[in-house]
Amino acid sequence: MSSVLELKRTSQYANKLRTYKVYLNGVIHEKIADGQTMRYELEPGNYELYLSIDWCGSNRYSFCIQENETIQLKCGGVNSLLTLYYIIFDRNNYLYIK
Repeated sequence: MSSVLELKRTSQYANKLRTYKVYLNGVIHEKIADGQTMRYELEPGNYELYLSIDWCGSNRYSFCIQENETIQLKCGGVNSLLTLYYIIFDRNNYLYIK
């Protein structure tokens, strides 16, 4: 059994037809679509995860994964009523990881 990062993207109306780029330790992996769950088999160690869409991104989420551990995270976008604020003033928190 190996270590696994499970990333679930919530299904939201805003950005429904757009994918998020997934970065682990600064390297782009796959894109995650609306409502999709991605599984990444990882070696034990320290990682930094973040997402991007167009010119906006997410918080940077750092974690340490142990051997045979599964870490489950959720990601998504901000409330569509606040989209303009985040695009102009806080573009690196337009998406979230938690």
